[in-house]
Amino acid sequence: GAPRNVAPARLTLSQMRFDLQSALVDPDSRVLVNYDRKALGQLGGGHFSPLGAYHAPTDSFLIMDVAKYKYPPVWVGVETLWEAM
Repeated sequence: GAPRNVAPARLTLSQMRFDLQSALVDPDSRVLVNYDRKALGQLGGGHFSPLGAYHAPTDSFLIMDVAKYKYPPVWVGVETLWEAM
């Protein structure tokens, strides 16, 4: 699909969840998130990483950190990700 810039201030939590889930199942899409590492209990500030999956039972997304030497992939609850963005 076409690139889409999502501004959390103009998007509900439910819409963000739906859009991210939809993009993750679309074989032509990739999902990158810009988030504040501090909101996840990590060192640093703003950071970009791809999302790898969604887990419905825990309502979580898998952040595939590009700095995997420092931070391994981590499951993050939707509300935590929302606040970190």
